[in-house]
This record gives sequence, structure tokens and C-alpha cells, in this order.
Amino acid sequence: MACKGIYVHIPYCSVKCPYCDFVSVTRSVVDPEEYIDLLLKEAQLYKDLEVRIETLYFGGGTPSLLKPSQIGRIVEGLSAVFDLSHLEEVSLECNPRDYSYGDFKELLKVGVNRLSIGVQSFTEKGLKVLGREHGVEDSVRTFYRAREAGFENINVDLIYAYPNQKRGDVEVELEFVERLAPDHVSAYMLTPHTSTPLGQDILGGRVSVPQEEELEEIYRTLWKGLKAIGYERYEISNWSKAGKRCKHNLLYWKMEEFLGLGVSAWGFYGGKRYANLRNLVGYAKVLSEGKSPVEVEISLSERDILEERIMLALRLKWGLSDDLWRYIPFHLHGFFDRKGDRYGIKEEFMLVANEIIAEVLSALEKSYR
Repeated sequence: MACKGIYVHIPYCSVKCPYCDFVSVTRSVVDPEEYIDLLLKEAQLYKDLEVRIETLYFGGGTPSLLKPSQIGRIVEGLSAVFDLSHLEEVSLECNPRDYSYGDFKELLKVGVNRLSIGVQSFTEKGLKVLGREHGVEDSVRTFYRAREAGFENINVDLIYAYPNQKRGDVEVELEFVERLAPDHVSAYMLTPHTSTPLGQDILGGRVSVPQEEELEEIYRTLWKGLKAIGYERYEISNWSKAGKRCKHNLLYWKMEEFLGLGVSAWGFYGGKRYANLRNLVGYAKVLSEGKSPVEVEISLSERDILEERIMLALRLKWGLSDDLWRYIPFHLHGFFDRKGDRYGIKEEFMLVANEIIAEVLSALEKSYR
């Protein structure tokens, strides 16, 4: 099996959002130009690996804090190490306000063909709660600039179930989605990580998030609304127009091999998962010494691989094949739909997918005893 994708982590942010637990920095002694040099030095460590790179994904952090020319330098540097002749999708996460029309034109020229715009909310209320710097009109303006520049594959990121969100707020989000007609929508339920300020406020009871009935109403409004305006849900948190599924993320969910480059990046190849150092200065130090930045390496047993295949397949709408379906306990069959020889969790139960997945894995664990 050859590696099919490359994930590149860009750790820079202008501010640290209060809900974010990804590795990012607002200031560092490692400047972007030096960081790019480090990324390309790390890539050299994998030059002898068998690859067929089809997707490249710039995540973060905030990749759009880099200039298009710097993104281009990374793409060019990677092409000197790997054969990128099979590259189909180059995605870049972009914050509203960061790029002009001219910047988007330049991004297309250096090979980026898919954008993921970090809208998070099309309401000022939601943006304030989530600590975002941009406004709703910034998101709209950025979207239209990218379209006018020539981008034909644009995702918008949304967050739901944030503090004090109501059904009416979701209806506003849907109105904007219908108006802009992005090619793809990612909608993530807010996770209150203990390592984040917002997570601490939620878990400490200082702010409240929608509970049970209200959460179900918000969720139902979201998925039914997206379906009504022409989006197909193909994964727990992702909807797309025809032919616009995110090819890179599908590598993760189908357990295809990929490389992770950059501070805190994860990768998977040769039956092993690995994670790079999470400290930017430490990452720079080991690479400058000619060493690998990998901090954690996990070899997966046949049992581990089976469990991960099931867990990841359950995230996809039609992810379970017959060979995996046999591991689903009979009492859970009512939560699933069948399409041909494929099985997926019914859309109305996707909100409790994590609980279903946990029960499936628990049953699998008992079968080993």
C-alpha cells in the first residue's frame, strides 16, 4: 500500500480561539520562512517511501496567515521530494479577512484547488461566543472573492451547539448556506475540551450549552435543512454537493496511508500511526540536528486495525461492508440503514453515533475474552 496523501500542519494563528485545542501559536521564535525550511527537511526523511500522492491538505493553526507564495514554496519543495503527478486535490484552510481576490488568484496558480473557509457561524451572536475576530460580512465577502477568483470547490466550516444557540440561529446559518451555495459544508458539534478556556467555562457551569431536547432540535434542524437544500451527508460532520466530497479526509476514514508533516502532525503508514512533537521549538531543534521529529509511534495489531476499521467506517454514511457488518450486535441493527451491500447509521441517530460506536467496540472487546 502506498501513501496517498500528505497533511501539512501550519501552527500560526493571529489569536487563540477559546474553544480550540489544536497546536497553534500566536508568536514564536520560529518564523514562517524557517518553518517552511523545516517542513521540507522533514519531507526528505520520507523520500524513499512508496507514495502515490493524490491529496495535499494544509491545516492548522491558520494556513492562510502564510502568503500564497509561501504556500507555493511548500508545494514546489514537496514536488522535489515526491512524485505529485497524481495530485487531485490540494486543500487549504482559510480564515475570513486573510486573503484578497488577488491572493486567491495566486493560490490557484500555485496549485491550491480547494478552500475550507473557517466561518464557524453566520451569526454575530455565534461569532462572539466562539471568540472569532471576523464578522458575518467578512465571511460572505471572502467566499465571493474566492468564487470570483476561480475556486470551484469551497467548503465552509460551521460549529453548532455552542452556548445559548437556539433553533432560530441554525435557521439563519442555513439561509446563508443556501444563498452562498458552497460545494461542501462541515458542521461540528462544539466539544468542551478541558484544555481550553471555553471548555473550562462550560464544564465549570459558568456558561451553558444546549441540552438534550434543545440539542436534538438544533441537530434535526441542521441536517434536515442541509438535505432540503441539496447537500448529501456522507460522514458524521460532513455534507457535500455531488462529486465534492473531501478526498483527503476520506483517506482518514477509509484507513488509507498518509504522511503528516509539521509540528504535532499525525501520519499513518506501514501499519503504524505516528505523531510529531507538539512543541514548535522542540520540533525545530530536532530537525536542525538532522533527527526525526516523531515523538510517538504506535504499531497496530490485526485486532487494532479491525477496531479502527469499524470505528472509522461507522463515521461514514455507507461505511460498513458485509465483512464489518457481522460485528454489529443484533440489538443495534435498528440504528442502521442498508444500501445494497453497505450499511450506515441512520441520519436521525448520527447525533449519538459516538455512543453507538462505543457500544459496538465494547461488544467486540467482549468477543475476544
